[in-house]
Amino acid sequence: MTLMNASATLQFDYRWAPIRRVQKTKIPAHLWPWLSTQASLTAKLQSIGSLTVEVLDESWGTPTAREKRRLSLRPREAARIRTVLLKVNGVAVIYARSIIPARSLKGHWRQVKHLKNKPLGGYLFQNKALTRSAVEITQLPKNMFPNQQNSVWARRSIFQQFGAGILVNEAFFDDIRHLKSPFGFL
Repeated sequence: MTLMNASATLQFDYRWAPIRRVQKTKIPAHLWPWLSTQASLTAKLQSIGSLTVEVLDESWGTPTAREKRRLSLRPREAARIRTVLLKVNGVAVIYARSIIPARSLKGHWRQVKHLKNKPLGGYLFQNKALTRSAVEITQLPKNMFPNQQNSVWARRSIFQQFGAGILVNEAFFDDIRHLKSPFGFL
C-alpha cells in the first residue's frame, strides 16, 4: 500500500520547470525516459505488465493556485480533480493528479468523468486531434509520500482539445526502477 501525506498531495503546488531547462544529470538515469517521453504512459505501462488504476478521489474541487494559472482558469471556475495510483502487477509506480475544468468537458471528453478505474491516458491518446503542451518537471519533497525513501520526481503537461484542456500531473515512485524498461534502452 502506498501511504501519502494527504495535505501535501492535495496541494501538489510546487515550482515546475520546462524539461528542456533541467540538467539531465540531476535526475536519476532510470527516470529520465519516463519524465521526457511524449508517448502514452498508459501504453508503456501496459506493455510491461498488468496495469490497474486505483482511484483515490474523483470529485469537483479547487485546483491549486499554480494549477489555475497553468490552465488560465478564472478564480472560481469549476474543475473535476481526479487522483489515482497507477499500479503494475499490483505495485504502485505512479501517483497522478488530473485537473479537468468544467469547460473542457465537451464533445467526447464528456465521458472523462465516467472513467472510474480506467486510465485517463488510454482515453486521451485515442484521439488524433489531441495536442500536448511541453512537459514540465519538478522534484517533490520526501515527506509528500511517507513510504518513499527518496524525493519523488514528477512531470506535468496539458492535453488540449476542448476548453482549457486537461492538466495531468504524474509523480514517479521508486518502484518504477524495478520495471523492465519499455523504452528499449537503459
